[in-house]
Amino acid sequence: MESEKIQNQQQLDNQVLLANAKLALKAEYQRSAALISQLQALKIELEQVQAENKTLRENVHEDVMKHFEERTQAAEVRSLKIEVRQKFLEANGRKDDESFDPLWDSIKHKIKLKDGAVIIIAPNGTPKFTLNGNLLTLKDFIQSLKEDPISRKFFLE
Repeated sequence: MESEKIQNQQQLDNQVLLANAKLALKAEYQRSAALISQLQALKIELEQVQAENKTLRENVHEDVMKHFEERTQAAEVRSLKIEVRQKFLEANGRKDDESFDPLWDSIKHKIKLKDGAVIIIAPNGTPKFTLNGNLLTLKDFIQSLKEDPISRKFFLE
């Protein structure tokens, strides 16, 4: 009987141990499931952040390129204005006249830089040519302005 009691006690202890082990295993499983869920949420968040970073990098790159293109265009316009002013002064006998700025405002839409060359354009946007078929040069254009009755007022006699 004593051995039966011991055996029953061992069975009870084993059942308690087994139940405790099942509970501990269940708790570990739940903790693992929670950690896996958190890990998946972090992976998704990381992917979203990486996608946003990629978009931001692309936008910054585009903004930087646009900024430098705008600066390049502004420098080209300044260069063109200086070149036109030089030709204006040549045609005006090297006298610095205050009339250049109003003249520039009236003619700047007729002059373009294309592939590093100055091109005089007609109102329809096509390049202007001389009577002999050559492209109109800046010097010729300034001379034609000097002879034009409307723009003649900007030049000294």
